[in-house]
Amino acid sequence: MKNIFKSLIICTVIALLSVPTSNVWAGNRDRSGQAGASHLLIDPWARSNGMANAGVAEIRGLESVYSNVAGLTYVKKTEFCFNRAQYLVGSKAGVNINSLAFAQHLGRKGKDFGVLGLSFYSMGFGAIDITTVAQPEGGLGTFSPNLMYIGLHYAKSFNNFIKGGVSIKVINESIADLHATGFALDAGVQYTAGKFENFKIGVTLKNIGLPMSYKGDGMSFLGVINGTTTEQTVAIRSAESEMPALLSIGVSYDFLVFGGEYKSMSKEDLEAEGLTRDEAQHRITIAGSFTANSYSRDVFAIGLEYGFMNYFMIRAGYSLENLSKKQRTEYGENAQAQVLSTIMMNSDSFFTGPSVGATCVIPLKKGNTGSRIYIDYAYRFTHQWKGCHYIGLKFTL
Repeated sequence: MKNIFKSLIICTVIALLSVPTSNVWAGNRDRSGQAGASHLLIDPWARSNGMANAGVAEIRGLESVYSNVAGLTYVKKTEFCFNRAQYLVGSKAGVNINSLAFAQHLGRKGKDFGVLGLSFYSMGFGAIDITTVAQPEGGLGTFSPNLMYIGLHYAKSFNNFIKGGVSIKVINESIADLHATGFALDAGVQYTAGKFENFKIGVTLKNIGLPMSYKGDGMSFLGVINGTTTEQTVAIRSAESEMPALLSIGVSYDFLVFGGEYKSMSKEDLEAEGLTRDEAQHRITIAGSFTANSYSRDVFAIGLEYGFMNYFMIRAGYSLENLSKKQRTEYGENAQAQVLSTIMMNSDSFFTGPSVGATCVIPLKKGNTGSRIYIDYAYRFTHQWKGCHYIGLKFTL
């Protein structure tokens, strides 16, 4: 059974990576803005934002519920996490994102039944002035849009090499007189290889669900139907919008330096000990990912992280949107400076590319398996306004 799962994941990844180049550039800018529940594309977690979402293959713990739910299998006992993001600082709306997640490892008598998680995401825009065609300057009061979703997650290790997970998300968007509800499904796989489990491949398919539409009193008005003189309530049907589905593929590699009691051991002895990144004194992780979006441009991302004894991590990343086929033909494949300039001017997202972040770990008990507090921070640079700040607090028990 172990070999079957291993062969299956390897074949799947090879098939995805061997797609012809003409099909890889699948992002469609002409469809941007046509999907519903676009807030599903916003990562609320500080740790993954510090690497520009390049960690599809290496993400682990509660933060993986966004990037690749398979990483939830690294929860050993219990984890609780809260993150707050100041999105597009300086914008008039004052956008804030709050995310909360909880995960519990399910095991009994040495048996592994996987990890069960629950997450909550809420995006608020503050008070926005109500305007109409007759009163474009406002003065009619304010309204507050709310975008949120609740996710139920499950992940399991099939063996030491293959991990998989699924998520079910219930989405809600609302204002005072309108609301829309939808459902979406995520699925992800991570494959680990190498003598120190330092090479990883990750694949995740996200936001697969049925179309959603708006309902409520905001879709109705008083009018006179032809042939009558009595005012009646007339309801308008909302158009349906698809979920913003995407496919992400990523790889990562850990460069490990073992110190302390392992410093004098040979490479063969270190391999025999079954050591991983958790026992390394110094770690440098290089990660990369490709995201194929259904309703916007595709995105390439690279990330770099340094970790010291699981007590301190610092990371950086860079994301890059691709040009359309027409733009690549117009500017030429080798006109790199002009191509990059065009990307910046025509980007579908707010992000300019770079991101940075750090994590400080406070151990509550000795050893790698003891309780800990993680304090995370990340910053992403944007074209307009003053960037995005992310701060998180995680407890492992």
